[in-house]
Amino acid sequence: MILSEEPKSPLNDKNETGPSRLPCLFSIVIPVRNEEENIRKCLDSVCRMKLPPEMFEVIVVDNGSTDQTKEVVSTFRESLSLQVLDKPNVYIGAVRNAGAAVARGRYLAFLDADCEVRADWLSVAAEVLSEDNGGVCGAFYLIPERSSWVARHWYRIREVKPAEEVSYLPAGDLFVSRQVFDKIHGFDESIQTNEDFELCQRIRAAGLPIRCEPRLSVVHWGTPQSLSAFFKKNRWHGMHVFRVFLRNLPALYNFKAVALAIYTLVCVLGVLAGALLGIQTGDFRILGAFILATLSPAVFLGFHAAISSRRLQAALPMTVLYLTYGFARACCLVDWRNWVQHRNEGVERSRPYRPRWLQSKS
Repeated sequence: MILSEEPKSPLNDKNETGPSRLPCLFSIVIPVRNEEENIRKCLDSVCRMKLPPEMFEVIVVDNGSTDQTKEVVSTFRESLSLQVLDKPNVYIGAVRNAGAAVARGRYLAFLDADCEVRADWLSVAAEVLSEDNGGVCGAFYLIPERSSWVARHWYRIREVKPAEEVSYLPAGDLFVSRQVFDKIHGFDESIQTNEDFELCQRIRAAGLPIRCEPRLSVVHWGTPQSLSAFFKKNRWHGMHVFRVFLRNLPALYNFKAVALAIYTLVCVLGVLAGALLGIQTGDFRILGAFILATLSPAVFLGFHAAISSRRLQAALPMTVLYLTYGFARACCLVDWRNWVQHRNEGVERSRPYRPRWLQSKS
């Protein structure tokens, strides 16, 4: 299936989607849950947008907050064209879909609550989208100022990516045309993590490129700053990476991450077995071999990243981070739910996302 749009300038467009003319160009969809500290800063940055306010709207979708998030959001009703929706007790894909379903804009701009946009974020997006028939673009996150060594070494490499076609983009900074989003049925609501990667793979399967544009980068305050936070975040992200992999085996989605996790888990089991055998026999050669095998991929990937980025001093920190990443993803393998729940997802995924104007015709 090939999806395409006639190229035109979004700033001058009077496009129609569905039965009624859209009065704005962009719909910014922001999912929130207990984000009272971040959402104020996020919306403050949106208020500074250079684009005329009548050309965009903001849709905040609350996923069951128990703090003052909704009250903070409500203070922006006079500053922004704002909608606040409730969508509790669902995965993040369903939260984003709920916002997209009521959006009026020709383009959907997905933004996370712990991100800060630049004043030209939407105007640059309008420029990029006018040059791209596919209407799919975005950028990887920028790290906050005065970040720790963890953030500087692991995430800064992504900051220097040039404008190019990529395999995926994070959903916290993603632009997609309304036409494309409707035709691919939105985000998969049955997975808790990896929903942005899965969406991007369906977009690519539809014959559309995904364009990384560094000028669209946003600052992500949620960037892990400690090694323990880095481990926890990658363990959480890895939960449904395996689910996406298992149900798309011919396509081998997430193959590299899954392969590293399996390899690391086998090596850890080998280390434990080698240690027990060494205690019994006094021969620790098997233990040493498995320790070396565990470290080898991290050392290789760490030095490869350092050489590729021309920062040789980053070799040791990147080795530590890759080793931590491998352990985090290996932990996901021992959770049986990541292996069996995918068998029951057919019913959930068979219910397609539908925009509000289409639902009203049913």
